[in-house]
Amino acid sequence: MSLMSPEVIDNLSAPWWAALREGRLLVQRNPVTGVWQWYPREHCLDDLSTEPQWVQASGHGTVFTYSVIHRGHTRLDAPYVCALIELDEGPLMLSQLHGIALDQITIGMPVSVAFIDLDSTTSLPVFGPRSAA
Repeated sequence: MSLMSPEVIDNLSAPWWAALREGRLLVQRNPVTGVWQWYPREHCLDDLSTEPQWVQASGHGTVFTYSVIHRGHTRLDAPYVCALIELDEGPLMLSQLHGIALDQITIGMPVSVAFIDLDSTTSLPVFGPRSAA
């Protein structure tokens, strides 16, 4: 059985995937108003006539909500935590939590991005506890 790759490269998403392989988190931002958005689009949500720019995000955020998955994708060992992260820049990003005991996860807890390699060409952002530094 072959597994589908989460990577779908097109003109819109190519900068995102390239940055992940370099250990950088990019998010789109309106170059005129400064409004951030996620997920990637060809236009800005606050001005449909403006094309967004890819900008490096801080990689910091807070847990907006989460769910513990007990049975799921065959590449992942269950249980794992699927979380909606509110980035410090504003948008919400769906990801996974790593390095946090299930009983220690709380809504509003500060997290920061890390990157995991699925294979030699695909990296994904995950979030873990933010260090005090």
